[in-house]
Amino acid sequence: MNTQSRVKPERLTVAVEHADYIRGMQVHTFRQMLPFGLGSSTCNAAILVVYLGFHNPSSALWIWAGLMGLMALVGLYSCARVLRFNTPARPRPRRDLYRPIAESTLLGLMWSLCPVLFVPVSHGFDLAIILWTCAGMMTGAAYVLSTLPAAAIPFVASLSFGVAVGLLRSGSGTEQLALLTLLAVFTVVMIRTATWNYANHVRSWLQQAQLSDQTVQLEKKRDVISLLLNEFEEAATDCLWEVDADLRLTRPSKHLSERAGIPVEVLDQKPLLGFFDETIPAAGDALKRLHAALAAREPFHDICVPVSRGGRTAWWQISAKPAFDEAGNFDGYRGVGRDITEKQLADARIAHLAHYDALTGVPKQEKLREALQGAVSAFGGSTKGFALHCLDFDRFKTINDVHGHVVGDAMLKSAAQRIQELLGPNDIIARFGGDEFVILQQNITGAGEAMALALTIQDRMMAPVETDTESVQATVSIGIALFPEHSDNATDLMRFADLALVAAKEGGRDTARMFEPGMNDAVRRRMQMESDLRSALANNEFSLNYQPIVDAGTGRVASYETLIRWNHPKLGAISPVEFVPLLEQTGLIWTVGNWIIREALGEAATWNPSLRISINLSPLQVKNRSLLTVVTHLLALTGVDPRRVDFEITETALFDGAEDSLSVMRGLQALGATVSLDDFGTGFSSLSYLRAFPFDKIKIDKSFVDQMETSDECAAIIQAVLGLALKLGMRTTAEGIESQEQARLLTDQGCTELQGDYFSRPGLPADLARAGLLDRRRSAGHDASAIVPERKLRLVSVS
Repeated sequence: MNTQSRVKPERLTVAVEHADYIRGMQVHTFRQMLPFGLGSSTCNAAILVVYLGFHNPSSALWIWAGLMGLMALVGLYSCARVLRFNTPARPRPRRDLYRPIAESTLLGLMWSLCPVLFVPVSHGFDLAIILWTCAGMMTGAAYVLSTLPAAAIPFVASLSFGVAVGLLRSGSGTEQLALLTLLAVFTVVMIRTATWNYANHVRSWLQQAQLSDQTVQLEKKRDVISLLLNEFEEAATDCLWEVDADLRLTRPSKHLSERAGIPVEVLDQKPLLGFFDETIPAAGDALKRLHAALAAREPFHDICVPVSRGGRTAWWQISAKPAFDEAGNFDGYRGVGRDITEKQLADARIAHLAHYDALTGVPKQEKLREALQGAVSAFGGSTKGFALHCLDFDRFKTINDVHGHVVGDAMLKSAAQRIQELLGPNDIIARFGGDEFVILQQNITGAGEAMALALTIQDRMMAPVETDTESVQATVSIGIALFPEHSDNATDLMRFADLALVAAKEGGRDTARMFEPGMNDAVRRRMQMESDLRSALANNEFSLNYQPIVDAGTGRVASYETLIRWNHPKLGAISPVEFVPLLEQTGLIWTVGNWIIREALGEAATWNPSLRISINLSPLQVKNRSLLTVVTHLLALTGVDPRRVDFEITETALFDGAEDSLSVMRGLQALGATVSLDDFGTGFSSLSYLRAFPFDKIKIDKSFVDQMETSDECAAIIQAVLGLALKLGMRTTAEGIESQEQARLLTDQGCTELQGDYFSRPGLPADLARAGLLDRRRSAGHDASAIVPERKLRLVSVS
C-alpha cells in the first residue's frame, strides 16, 4: 500500500504534465483509424440491410438504413477532413476530444437501434446474423477506439444495451436469460479490453514524451556546458556578426571591427564572401562548404576560413544559422566568429612535425605511403606505371661511430637534397627512419628509366660531403620494384622493393637491383600463412597474451592490453605484424576479432574488478555496425562491467567509411566502454580525428618514445600531444618505454599511463597473469613490482 501511495502521485504528475500531448496522440490515432472504422461500419450495415431486405423487409429496416446512410455521410466528411489536413500529432486541449467522442457515441446509438428493431422479429439464422454483426461491431470498437476510451465505452455500452433490449422484447425464457448473461460478460470483456489497450498506449506515449524531454534537457545542458567552456578557454575572442538577405554585413560591431582590423564603416554592407581570402589553397574545402551552406540557406558550424588582416592572413572559425521573418522569408544569417590563428598555426606545426622529417625536411613514410596508394588507385587508361626505390646507405653505422652523429646527420641532409634535385615534379622521396629512404618515381616508360635514376643517384652520392672539419664519402644500395610489372598492390610493391634492396646489399653493396621472382620467398611464406590462417582458429592455434599498463601517478598496474599470438605448427610463433594484415585481407578478421573480444572479456571476468582491459580493434571491425551487437552480447554473457573495457583503434579506421566508424565508436562509448586512439601521430590526420570524435585516451606511439631523449623533434611532439590531451580532458599512454629515464621524463610531463618492456615484455600469458598478477583477493590496484620488482622500485623513486 505504501509503495502504491508513492508511485501513483508520481504517475499522476507525469500524466498531468503530458496531458495535452496524450490527448494529441489520442486524436491523431483516432483520425488515422477513422477511415478503417467507418469503412467497416458502413460495410457491415450495408450487408445487414441487404440480407434483411431479402429475408425480412420492413419499413423500420428502411428507416434504419437511412439513418446509417446519414452516419456514413457524416463519417465520409470527417474522413475527407482527415485526408485533407493530414497533420502530425500535436498537443491538444480537452475540447478537441468532444467531436470524436460525440461522433462515436452517435454511431453507437444508431447501431443500437438495429437489435432493438430486428431481434424481436428475427429467428434462426436471421437472428444469428444480427447478433454476430453486433458482436463484431462491439469487438471492433473496443480495439479500433481503444486509444480513446471515452468514445469506445459509449459505443460498446450503447450497442450492448440495444442488444439487451432486443432480447427482452423477444421473450423472457431461459434462452433469453442465457443470452443476456453472455452479453453482460462479453460487454465487460470488451470494455476491459479497451481500457487495457488504452493504458498500454498511454504508457508508451509517456515513455516517448519523457524520452523527448530528456533529450531536450540533455541538449540544453550540452549547449550550456559548451558555451561555458568556450567562454572560459577563449574569452574575448568571439564576436557576433549578421548579414542581410543579400549576404551583406549589417550593423557590424566595434568588437568585430577590431578583430578584423577593418573600420566599421568599411565593414558595413561589405559582402560576407568578400570578407574571406579565397586565394589560400588550404581553405578550398572549407570555402566550398561555406558556399554550399549559404546557397542552400542552411546552418553551418565551425568552418575555418582565412581572413586578410593588415597584410597578413588570420584564421577564423565561424558558425551561423539562417534567419527568417514572420512571413517565412529569408532574412539573412546570425552568427559568431572566433580568431583561431594561433591554434591553426599550432595544429599546422604539430602536423608538420608528425609528417615531415625534421632533419632532412622530406616527408616521413606515411606521406609516401599515401602517395603510393594514390598512384595505385589512379592507374589506368593512358596513365603510365611507376617505380619504387628503396635506398639505404652502406655501412652508415660505421660512419656514425667513426665520424660522429653530426657528420652522419650532415650526410643524410645532403643526400636528401641531392636526390630531390634529380626527381621529377611528381616524384616523392621519404625518409623511413635511420639511413633508409624510399622514392616514388612516377610516369616511367619501363625498367630502363627506373634503373637510370638509380644509377644517377649512386653517381651523385659518390661526391664527398664536406663538413667544417672533414670530408666524408659514402655509397648507397638501391632496390627497385615496378608497377604494374612486379605487382599491382602497394603493400606487395613496397615489400618487393625492400627484397631487392636486401639482394643489392647481399650482392656487394653500392649496387642497384631490380626485383626478381626468385626474391619472393617471403611472398611464398605469406601465401602459406594465408592458407593456414583459415584453419588456425578451429585448431586452437591462437592464444592471448597480456602486457600491463602502469598508472604513472601511483606506479600500480591499472590495466592490461590484450595481444594475440599465433603458434603455427610448422613455422612456430608468428608475429601479429605478419598475420594480422592477412586476417584483414582474407576477411577472417571479423571472426578472429570476435574471438579475441570474447576470450579477453572472459579472462577479465576472473580479474579484480579494479583492473581494466584494453582490446585492439581492426579498422574493418570498427567499420562494421554489427560490432555493437557483438560487444553488447559478450558483455552480458561474461558479466564484465563495460567501464572496465577500453577499445583501441588506429587512425586508419577513420579513412574510408568514417561515418560508420564514428557511429560504432559512439555506440561503444554509449555502452560505458572507453575508446582510445592508438599510435597517435603516425597516421595522416590525427588532429582532425581528435576533433571529429571525443576519444577518451591517446596512445603515444613507440617511435616517438624511442627517440625522445635524442631527438628534439620527438620530444616536442610528445610534449605537444600531452598538452593537447590535457586540454581536451583525455588520458595518455606512452608505449614502448624501455628505460627508467623515459618513464621519469614522461611522468614529469604529465603522461597518465606507461607501457613497455621496462615494466614487462608483451608476452604475459593468461595463466601467468592470473596466477602472478591478478590476485582477486586484493581490492586495491596491482603494482609493477609484481612484474619487475627492481624496476618498480626505480619507478616509485622518481614519481
